[in-house]
Amino acid sequence: MAGNLEPNAPPASTMKPLDQVEPRIAITTLPFTILASGSYYLVSDLTASGGNGITVDANNVTIDLCGFSLIGYNGNGYGVYMLGRSNVEIRNGTIRNFYTGIYEGSTNGFGDRVIGVRAISNTDSGIYLLGKGNEVRGCTVSYNGISASGSSIYGIFANNGSTVTGNTVSNNATLSTTGFFGIITGTGSTITGNTVNNNGTSLAGVWFDGLSGGTGCTITGNTVSNNGNSATGSYTIYGLDAGAGSTVIGNTVNSNGISATGGTLYGIYLEGHNLVDQNTAYNNNGTNMNNPGNCTFGQNYAP
Repeated sequence: MAGNLEPNAPPASTMKPLDQVEPRIAITTLPFTILASGSYYLVSDLTASGGNGITVDANNVTIDLCGFSLIGYNGNGYGVYMLGRSNVEIRNGTIRNFYTGIYEGSTNGFGDRVIGVRAISNTDSGIYLLGKGNEVRGCTVSYNGISASGSSIYGIFANNGSTVTGNTVSNNATLSTTGFFGIITGTGSTITGNTVNNNGTSLAGVWFDGLSGGTGCTITGNTVSNNGNSATGSYTIYGLDAGAGSTVIGNTVNSNGISATGGTLYGIYLEGHNLVDQNTAYNNNGTNMNNPGNCTFGQNYAP
């Protein structure tokens, strides 16, 4: 009555093929050039033999370092190199021992994102994005540009219209003989919740800027401390430099330029037409906060 209880055939497989389970492309050796849009990932630590680690020659790319490291050879080349790329995301891992960790060298680039990356021990700079509309979030940039000379060193550079939030930039440019910028953005950017500390110790360069926003930026809730200590030479040290027309709220800038000699020092430097409120600037070796005469001030502590 129930019919044949024996199945006609074995059950079909319910397993998905690998290209459906992991529709990403593995990066297994360096150097590696990305020529097509898509998602790429590391499966282990990778060491370059010289030159660049990963070159991105396509737009709309995601590179997941998966907690692994890109490791340079002798401080040469770029960990990730781009020229005019858009919508590239690099996340979740370490880039070290290159000349610069992540580099976008063209203003034609747009909308690149660097999230949760540690850029450490590179010969020159950590993260340098010349394109516009970038995001740099939750990154650690440390021990870059030690004893460097020549071109300026950048912890994080993100051009116009960028968002730079929740990053830590520390212990860069010790004993260097060139200019240093901890975090610097172009016009119309947002710089929020970052920590910039202990950079430029014993620097003998011509310029030091802990955190700098271009014209019309929003600069809020950042901490800039203990930078440019024991610096020497003819230079300017700015703990925080706010471009004209910027909003500067709730920042703490202290103990910058301690024991520095020979230069001009400011804790918070306002370039004019700024809204300035709830900032604390103290114990900086120089002027804690300037007043260009055309700013609107709320309640600040800057003796």
